Amino acid sequence: MKMSWIKRTLPRGLYGRAALILIVPIVTIQLVVSIMFIQRHFEGVTRQMSHNVALEIGYLLERLNDGPDLHSSVSGAIDLAQGLEIDLSLPDAHVARRDRRNLVDLSGRIVLATLHRDLPSVLAIDLVGDVPWWDAARQIDLLAETRYGPVNLKLERKRMSASNPHQLLVLMIVTGLLMTLISFIFLRNQMRPIKRLAHAAAAFGKG
Repeated sequence: MKMSWIKRTLPRGLYGRAALILIVPIVTIQLVVSIMFIQRHFEGVTRQMSHNVALEIGYLLERLNDGPDLHSSVSGAIDLAQGLEIDLSLPDAHVARRDRRNLVDLSGRIVLATLHRDLPSVLAIDLVGDVPWWDAARQIDLLAETRYGPVNLKLERKRMSASNPHQLLVLMIVTGLLMTLISFIFLRNQMRPIKRLAHAAAAFGKG
């Protein structure tokens, strides 16, 4: 009795059951491959890119700590920061010292963990910014501590995340839908004789 609801929800027709047998494996494969891609490939690439950027930021912070004072260090490190494509400035007094990330930003968790692991002097990382999370022009704001005080670092988010990671997923979904449609057309042609045979058997049984 506990499994009776499954029988009620499953299709009763021959076409419906055949389509279910065809669609369930395809959807399962799509989900498994998508999860594996996101967890292994996408997160691995994001972690490696974030680590490379962390090395550049770490070198820049070392140069800042070698200066005689904060303002002189910032002035001397601006050229180096520009060469590394990093916007270096002194933070405002009211800047919030906490991490920010959108819930839909899947790779943001990897970026935050990698930067905090490789850069202990980073106080806060803002991944939200002023542009939507899907915009390629979004930036990352970092608040880092130096021996003379905090500094603000801003750089492009695309340097830490794989560009267009959704292309493989979209290609998989489109290909899966196309193959499902083609398979359903062939399956429908194969099911017609069986359905005619079932109707003939039912008619024969009725006399």
